Amino acid sequence: MYEQSPVANLEIAPLPATERRHVLVIGAGLVGLASALWLQKAGHRVTVIDREPPLAGASYEQACSYGNACTIAPHSVLPVATPAIAWRVPAMLANPLGPLAIVWRYLPHLAPWLRAFVASSSKHEVERIAAVLSSLLMQADAAWRPLVHEAGAKALERRHGCLYLYKTEAQFQSAEPEMFFRERHGVALERLDVAAIRDLEPNLAPLYCRGVLFRDAYTFSSPKLLAFALAMVVGERGGTFVGGEASGLEMTGAGVRLRVGGDEILADHAVVAAGAWSGMLARQVGDSVLLDTERGYHVLFPRAGSLLTRPVCYPQHGFYMTPMADGLRAAGTVELGGLSAPPNPARTAMIRKGVEALLPGAGEATSEWLGFRPSMPDSLPVIGNSPTSPKVTFGHGHLGLTLAAITGRLVADIVSKRKPSIDLTPFRCQRFSHFGAKQK
Repeated sequence: MYEQSPVANLEIAPLPATERRHVLVIGAGLVGLASALWLQKAGHRVTVIDREPPLAGASYEQACSYGNACTIAPHSVLPVATPAIAWRVPAMLANPLGPLAIVWRYLPHLAPWLRAFVASSSKHEVERIAAVLSSLLMQADAAWRPLVHEAGAKALERRHGCLYLYKTEAQFQSAEPEMFFRERHGVALERLDVAAIRDLEPNLAPLYCRGVLFRDAYTFSSPKLLAFALAMVVGERGGTFVGGEASGLEMTGAGVRLRVGGDEILADHAVVAAGAWSGMLARQVGDSVLLDTERGYHVLFPRAGSLLTRPVCYPQHGFYMTPMADGLRAAGTVELGGLSAPPNPARTAMIRKGVEALLPGAGEATSEWLGFRPSMPDSLPVIGNSPTSPKVTFGHGHLGLTLAAITGRLVADIVSKRKPSIDLTPFRCQRFSHFGAKQK
């Protein structure tokens, strides 16, 4: 429906043989797989470590990348922390079913993260963060192009944009400052009336007044199939997959040593792309990263995949309804509560009820899922070397799918000791060390 925007050429030249390294990539989510592929394109040998790599016979359901809404979202220049957020924190605590909620018993552990989150919400900081995010988002699609082509995954793409809807004129007008903000940072969008929305998505209940279409957004119809396709290329290019828990990372005189189960693996360098579990590995090499966990839910409606053409989001509900290969995935809401708390069935019940109202005919939901998304207080990823262990590179963040390929491209530059295409200072892992990092 929409033409792909012109993109830069981000291809990478292989290093001379004497400069090539054996690199461990810890984590086989989309960030880890993209990093592995870009490292291979630079000439490095890679070993990918994951509890259950995306190989034949694996369910892959434990991976955060498995359960996302699978949307490449170049409109995500607005960080989660905005100037009004400080006033919303009490409401977040009081409403455990809100689009952005906190598990109250986790609050003492989360306090340093929340202080940094509020500190990131000033007008000046939001403008700075958005400019930095824009620099990454502008290259996100360009970095995905060669990987999608090489993995034979072009058929998974659905380029129809992403639709935000508002039930009242007041809601739409209250969102206008955010839309102008996005436009100032280069986001292409169209404001829609009722008739235009109905033409795009005739199966939606007529509960909308206005809408916004983000034209350059697109989806992959299955994050699992995308991950398996990328992993196959990694294997075909000589990469090795090791299944098991990465329980220990330490430096050696020549490189790094990683414990996986009862075994040890030696390599020249390690890339930590373990998502919400990356904080534990960072601590093992002496780094304090103020990383916490966004607990995200999805509900699958297997008979509703044909009812929508593109992802649809009512911001007041806080979840996306995305047509995918296996049905309609209603995914989203953010619950700050760490890795150990059990799933909250009330949140998936809220999603089910919302879909029933917004999309009549969606039918019965047959499965639910909870995943753990890594989150820094400023919505920026961590991309860069460990300040204490230069043979360890970090690559992970809130916008995992969208920024996976460009993160992998930058990781390859770092490991190869080449100058990255953008300044990586804003992504350094220790940027919030003065707030104190309490991590589990």
